[in-house]
Amino acid sequence: MNTQRRGLSAWIRDQRGASAVEFALFAPVLLMLLLGSVTIFHMFRTAQNLEKATYTVGDILSRQTVVSNDVMTNMLSLTTHSVAIVRDGALRVTSISRVGSGLVVDWTKTVGKTAAVGNTALPLSVVPDIANGDSVLVTETFVPYSALVSGFGLDQITFHYRAVQRPRFVGSIVFKN
Repeated sequence: MNTQRRGLSAWIRDQRGASAVEFALFAPVLLMLLLGSVTIFHMFRTAQNLEKATYTVGDILSRQTVVSNDVMTNMLSLTTHSVAIVRDGALRVTSISRVGSGLVVDWTKTVGKTAAVGNTALPLSVVPDIANGDSVLVTETFVPYSALVSGFGLDQITFHYRAVQRPRFVGSIVFKN
């Protein structure tokens, strides 16, 4: 019996496996923190690049006098190539003018995966105050994003950004097919 107590006492004092047990407990937590951090960083970087691309496309379009389907398709291509992971999405451009005391939609055109746009309305709150007879161009991008690592509640979201610019060289930009 005494030998059994000594053996049990020696086994309890033995520290050889403590590090392995601690590592086995903390490794999954550390791995989840690492993957979650990488996923959130990647999401914010993609969102920031997409916001810059939206503003750039809006700026390029504001320098045009006429916009066509080909120009719109090229602008969507520019957006998807500006952001590395974007494979598809949609671009909606709307020309809005002030006539009297109200705003009038001159034209609106969507290219790309129109399902991404869905029923998303353009709120008037995004249109700045403009003088009677002036117009603005509202550029919107809709891009689906899949998280690098799913399971953090961010598996699939759609980024939606807007940029509003005044036409640079004309009072109102015209759309022609």
